[in-house]
Amino acid sequence: MTHDTVLDLTVPDLVRRNAAEHGDVMAIIDGDRRLTWAEYERQAQAIALVLLDLGIESGDVVGLQLVNRAEHVLADVGAMLAAATPSSYYNTLAAEQLAYVAADSACKICIVDMEFLPTWLAIKDQLPELRTLVVIGPGPAPTGVLSFEVLTAAALASLPERLNEVHEATKKVQPDDPATIIYTSGTTGPPKGTLVTHAGICTVLDGILTRVADDLGGIPAPGRSQVSYLPLAHLAERMITHYLGTALVSTVTYVRDLRTLADNLPAIQPHVFLAVPRVWEKLLGAVTERTVTEKSPVRRALLRRAIVVARRAGQARFGTGAGPGLRLQHVLFERLVYRRIRLALGLNEMIVAVSGAAPIAKEVLVLFRGLGVTIVEAYGMTETSAVLTLNSLSEPRLGTVGPALPGVELRLADDGELLARGRIISPGYLNRPEATADTFIDGWLHTGDLGRIDADGYLSIVGRKKELIINSAGKNISAANVEQAVSSASDLIGSVYVHGDNRPYLVALITLDPGWRQWCTARNIEAVTAADAATHPAVRAEIEQAVRIGNERLSRVEQVKRWSLLESLWGTDTGEMTPTLKLKRSVVREKYAHSLDTLYS
Repeated sequence: MTHDTVLDLTVPDLVRRNAAEHGDVMAIIDGDRRLTWAEYERQAQAIALVLLDLGIESGDVVGLQLVNRAEHVLADVGAMLAAATPSSYYNTLAAEQLAYVAADSACKICIVDMEFLPTWLAIKDQLPELRTLVVIGPGPAPTGVLSFEVLTAAALASLPERLNEVHEATKKVQPDDPATIIYTSGTTGPPKGTLVTHAGICTVLDGILTRVADDLGGIPAPGRSQVSYLPLAHLAERMITHYLGTALVSTVTYVRDLRTLADNLPAIQPHVFLAVPRVWEKLLGAVTERTVTEKSPVRRALLRRAIVVARRAGQARFGTGAGPGLRLQHVLFERLVYRRIRLALGLNEMIVAVSGAAPIAKEVLVLFRGLGVTIVEAYGMTETSAVLTLNSLSEPRLGTVGPALPGVELRLADDGELLARGRIISPGYLNRPEATADTFIDGWLHTGDLGRIDADGYLSIVGRKKELIINSAGKNISAANVEQAVSSASDLIGSVYVHGDNRPYLVALITLDPGWRQWCTARNIEAVTAADAATHPAVRAEIEQAVRIGNERLSRVEQVKRWSLLESLWGTDTGEMTPTLKLKRSVVREKYAHSLDTLYS
């Protein structure tokens, strides 16, 4: 399929094009529900009519707190068709946090899943701008709340006679208008509402389509498979499955519970797939775990040898190429093992596999490439409309996140901070003029990341400017690099926090992965709680080995000298993680100050 430019379009333009040119192509699979692109547009138009009847006006904000389901994207597009601005809120927000983002965005109407309604009813009095709550779910809506199902059924019935009202509203939508407001889950302070425009989104889409067409000789045909499972409150998920899925005329399957992703992937077999590093690591961990748990000695030995060959082949493909002996072994294992692994994981039909939102360990990229899945890193942030750079899909360069998308300029400040400008850059933060002025200076976005750019324009991210550790000898150390080196050394590790400002050496706090029970069960280790596991000699030996392996990947000054394995897990509910599972460094530093001091005593 050739690539037609999507520059200067809006998201509603893309939906309209799909309905007109590919109306019979399946757009959505949500459980037993199926919608074609023609039906998608009709459903979104009905929701737009509902919003117009409820008094929504151009530029008003429509809040969404929904799981990954058909209604989430239909309501999102419906709000745009009504010339409103949709904003999705994380489902993990506490009541106080939800009240903050809803008030800051001044949402007039909010569409929520039934499971989140009690929180909205509890905070509604704190939201003077909120006029209407609409709930999706079985049974009648409570008093004072409107039923999504009842409203949309009535709107669908009257849509043929009133479609022009929707068209007139949609005509108001311009490329430079906000398409959404994304609340970045900052690791310090309250979240900021980042304005993301249609122009920014479509410029990113055009850049991705150009990169895919250039590297692969064309773009995937309509009806290719994608899967939506990460929070749609996160712009990376929106960009790849919602917006790019629309640009590619994909069939998107919605997985409502992230915990069921691994069970669903084999049936979905996506052609285009975005995952954060932790998901890639978990998928790979399911493979390497079989080298321990496989009961047949012959199959276990075969699998172990296949993994060794895959790793060597992956290294060769990122390097100078494989010799004839390695190539022959790799061809043999492709027939015997690798294809079966890809089918079992749900990765056999992969055309575009993307890792984003955080750095991924080189070892993961190497092994997956040897297994026949080429993962490319993308880099960006909400302020860059999700994607700033994208690696080559045919020959990615290990250790880089690729060159900038077309139409994007990159440069490094004197201190190494990465600066960017182009149409993809956000116009700023909602209600935060000072933060906007501090971040967007003379047309350049100051990313806060430290980078290197090679002669061919390929970008490498060194670390976060604010996450640099300066030890007592004055050496600058990237905390993220050290944490990744250690955490990627074992599937048993969940989180790592490295500490060492003004100290002679680095120390680390480590937590177990949420899947610690499976790890222990596979090794016949009895542990009822995470605390039981954390004190077990075999578990501590595994963590000690992981720290040793991680240290071997680092320079001497970067190595972790002492560590503590905590008896509890970190998460959004305990306060150490953001909704996108980024570490709140200041929270950890304050909460575990005594533990950190003890590691230096």
